[in-house]
Amino acid sequence: MEKIRLNQQKRQLLKKEWQHTVYNNMPMQVEEDLRLAQENYRSVRKDVWDNVITPQVEKNFPMEDMRVLEKYSSGSNYSRFTDTDSCFYFKPQFMDASEQQFSFTMDIDEYLALYHKEIQAKGHQATLKVEYDETQKQDNPNYTMQKHEMSRDFHDIARANGTYEDFALMSDGRNYGWTEHAPTVREPDYGMFRKVVVHGSCHSRCMMLDNESDWKMLKLFEQSKSILMNVHRELWKEKNGLITDMASIIDQAKFLGDVEQYWTNVRECVNFDNTDIGRELSIVSEQTKTRLSQAMNNIKLDDKEPELVVVNATTSGFSLVN
Repeated sequence: MEKIRLNQQKRQLLKKEWQHTVYNNMPMQVEEDLRLAQENYRSVRKDVWDNVITPQVEKNFPMEDMRVLEKYSSGSNYSRFTDTDSCFYFKPQFMDASEQQFSFTMDIDEYLALYHKEIQAKGHQATLKVEYDETQKQDNPNYTMQKHEMSRDFHDIARANGTYEDFALMSDGRNYGWTEHAPTVREPDYGMFRKVVVHGSCHSRCMMLDNESDWKMLKLFEQSKSILMNVHRELWKEKNGLITDMASIIDQAKFLGDVEQYWTNVRECVNFDNTDIGRELSIVSEQTKTRLSQAMNNIKLDDKEPELVVVNATTSGFSLVN
């Protein structure tokens, strides 16, 4: 078999192809964990909105009264009687605890975790912010460019998913730098996740809660957010570990065969038979890459089955075992 010597350009293209394979064509247990966390978040959010937020807010701010006040409100911020909001404060009466905010607007971290697969399918890196936060990188033009390019697709992704309210809730959050390309959000875009309340700050409308089970449901909603973002962070750690390990091997390798010991189907993922082999690599079709990278899941190391990746997010009350 021909010995192919690696140069800097070949190494960079190998790293790029490996990263694409790991993120898009190498299913792992942590991706299933993320799917379950996404389903849990959506289910808990709806239950809490229907069974806690709606009855409590409408008890404190009766709909008929709000409609009257809304009718006589002007467009000026100084003469409005009502607001529409997705942010609420509650204080439990059955225990010694301070009031707590429960916001249904969406942080960018939630949005990226909730739409990880769809964002990846658009050719973006859905864990970009996790990587930035974890490695404490300084702002740089490449990060800013990737962030802006990704944000251009946010509204289309949510609309195609039939959940445009998520995009509206994300746009309403304090997600500076992620919404420059966002279209204008209208009130109907929020779906059910808005309530008409009296004008004023979220904190000034703090409501007393006398039902312990309602309080537990609100806390469960906060927990579902933490689980979603923690699992997304774990996904990045697992995938980034594979990418970092392979990058180290590629950097040290003199010949393709040195890489092939660890990336066993590299010659099938990357075509080295083009006429200008000294200058670039020719990547094979997406169909071939997908088929071969799925087959990579069955590769055995030292005649042993590969270990199942285990996520243990015990800090958020979420634990998965193999």
